[in-house]
Amino acid sequence: MAFIQILLTFLSSWKFVLLFYIILGIIVYIHRKKFALESGFILLYRTDFGIRFINKIADKYGEFLKVVGYSAIGIGFAGMITICVLLLKGLYEMIFVPAAPPTLSLVIPGVQIPGSPIFIPFWYGIIALFIVVVFHEFGHGIIARSHGLKIKHTGFGFMGPLPLAFVEPDETEVVKKPSVVQHSIFAAGPFFNVILTVLVLVILSLMIIPLSSMMSHNSGVEFQTIQKGYAAEEYGLKKDLAYTSLNGIRTNNTDDFVLELNKFKPNDTIILTDIKDNHVSVVLGFNPKNVSQPYLGVIGIQDYYLPNNLAWWYAGTYYLLYFLKNLLIWIEILSLGIGLANLLPIGPVDGGRMVGKALIDTNGKKKGMKIWAAITVITIGVMLVLILVPIIKNVFFKV
Repeated sequence: MAFIQILLTFLSSWKFVLLFYIILGIIVYIHRKKFALESGFILLYRTDFGIRFINKIADKYGEFLKVVGYSAIGIGFAGMITICVLLLKGLYEMIFVPAAPPTLSLVIPGVQIPGSPIFIPFWYGIIALFIVVVFHEFGHGIIARSHGLKIKHTGFGFMGPLPLAFVEPDETEVVKKPSVVQHSIFAAGPFFNVILTVLVLVILSLMIIPLSSMMSHNSGVEFQTIQKGYAAEEYGLKKDLAYTSLNGIRTNNTDDFVLELNKFKPNDTIILTDIKDNHVSVVLGFNPKNVSQPYLGVIGIQDYYLPNNLAWWYAGTYYLLYFLKNLLIWIEILSLGIGLANLLPIGPVDGGRMVGKALIDTNGKKKGMKIWAAITVITIGVMLVLILVPIIKNVFFKV
């Protein structure tokens, strides 16, 4: 019976994620002959979609785009240094500052990775991730085309459970180009992620957030994730449900809620009231990073808003803005994260190709490849430690 209950709880919690991947699996199976399997776990569907558009833009603004590509090189190497420093800082803090938050984490939409401080809602994550990778690959393609390279294919696919897009220039032509051109093509993807991040930030700051703020008011807080094994789960708190007061004190926003919560100690009992006027008593636990502080066991406390007017057209406009705001926020976060991740000096990613090309140019092919391989192995080793240790600590030690 316990197994059946666990199974039913799992199916209930993950029904939309499972339905999405079941439908996706059926579609892929029906069109399986059109997909190519690469590296054992990457499925690619090659098309010609968008090539004409890339060619048109690149041919019209070619000289300007070349300058953009050259500018991306310096920014690319600067980003590479930044991400490497962050990895080393994370390794230092893991050893000497155990309470520090994880520096690196796997990101899978709809899945709470143990020990990760970030959770990406499934639909927001899937849509945002696809937009980000399309923009990234568009950057590669348009800079390559501005240097006269042929774009053989575009397409989409899946790397495990994650969606991806790609633009495929003729690699035999790429390697014949001068080093500076190759570097500009490699750096273009992450640089376009930076451009997308800035564009989204401007749209959010100047349009979406001011408009949604004018049309709504704070009316409580909600939690993105309820952590397993902690007080919130034990006493039945729900994610994505607005809670409006704590022990009878109105908590209209996150600051109010955190201020009230911090007045209590571990083992104190608090009463949370939700937007439906239901009351939930919770005995606070111990903060795993500081046992003198209370711990509720939630991730992602955020403000909950209601429209100022409940007329269908007004409320509908507000909820559309609310959806766009959250989607753009995740696009911004993922664009910056994916841009930096692609600058890691490992193997076939953009940063790795930049480092590999630079090392071969300065040390010769044999020695350059040897140094490149060593850097790749060391970097992957550090990444695995930074990813796996928080998971192990969370799963086995609840830290």
